[in-house]
Amino acid sequence: MTERTKSSIPFVGLHAHSVAGSPFDGLGYPQAHMDFAYSNGMNAMALTEHGNANGLSYQVLHAKKMQAEGKDFKPIFGLEAYFVKDLDVWREEYERQAAEKKNKGVKKVGSQGTVVESEDRRIQDILKQRSHLILLAQNQEGLNNIFELVSKSFKPENFYRFPRIDYKMLREHSSGIIAASACLSGVYSNDYWRNKDDGEEAVLDAMRETTRNMKSIFGDRWHGEIQWNAIPEQHIINKYVIRVCQEMGVEVISTADSHYPSPDAWKDRELYRRLAWLGKGEAKELPGSVDEVGYELYPKNGDQMWEAYKKFSEKCGAEYDDDVVMRSITLTADIANNRIEGFIPDTTVRLPDFVVPEGMTE
Repeated sequence: MTERTKSSIPFVGLHAHSVAGSPFDGLGYPQAHMDFAYSNGMNAMALTEHGNANGLSYQVLHAKKMQAEGKDFKPIFGLEAYFVKDLDVWREEYERQAAEKKNKGVKKVGSQGTVVESEDRRIQDILKQRSHLILLAQNQEGLNNIFELVSKSFKPENFYRFPRIDYKMLREHSSGIIAASACLSGVYSNDYWRNKDDGEEAVLDAMRETTRNMKSIFGDRWHGEIQWNAIPEQHIINKYVIRVCQEMGVEVISTADSHYPSPDAWKDRELYRRLAWLGKGEAKELPGSVDEVGYELYPKNGDQMWEAYKKFSEKCGAEYDDDVVMRSITLTADIANNRIEGFIPDTTVRLPDFVVPEGMTE
């Protein structure tokens, strides 16, 4: 057996994508991500596909295999949902535009159970706007609620290119779920993108409103999320997230937002991702090194997360409180080990009850 890497800093990846549910964005099946995370010193890992839980069966089967091999590893079930504040408002606009454009207008896209993720964060069309939101199941009840949210998001009235959920749906199905603000397309990030031209206070006010709403739904299960890469805006948003969360009593977590199963797979993922955007402005030549890409999206351990923080904050000239960042890294392990149950989803077959007429057998 290959010796596992040891990390001096506890950390668990709570944000990850695979090819099973994030096409042209995540590379490698969940099994490969889980195996590398284990060999890299972690005892748990979340899978958070875009708008779906299509990787869950792979997680379950491979977790059972790992347990049979004596590998203590907890699969964490979740998704990265597409969120809008109010689906009723969104739907009114959808119907208005459809009526205006009539036969030439908005074309419905079928609900296929999976979507290809775009990286355009500044789309102004309300029909295309959405924010990413991380949802993690703490237990079977939380997983059932995630299933409900996914099912509702794919209903035709909530689907236009992407499945959507809103505050109302979250209030109905929040029990047993831990939530986080996601990436550069996340709920806090879009508060920044949509308000930055109006100044710092406008951004802060938008983030405060989001925080109040999310805390009213999730309580202390709501978390701000920060990430580490060479994108300058990431550090601007990180600082806003830390500031608002400290002000409003919200814990902050760091995530690797992993998209491929090992460090040396970065080039394969770059090629795979670009296949989806040929002819749409994507550079045709692949980067010569991962440093040219500006981010490292594999399942890091705690030491590697700390190294990424130091490397990319220095590269972007951003200063942070080391204690705050360390807390954001180690808190993930506490969440994974102490706030999320180790469980395998209930697959009990439930047949409907029926009344047997008198004198008849079933």
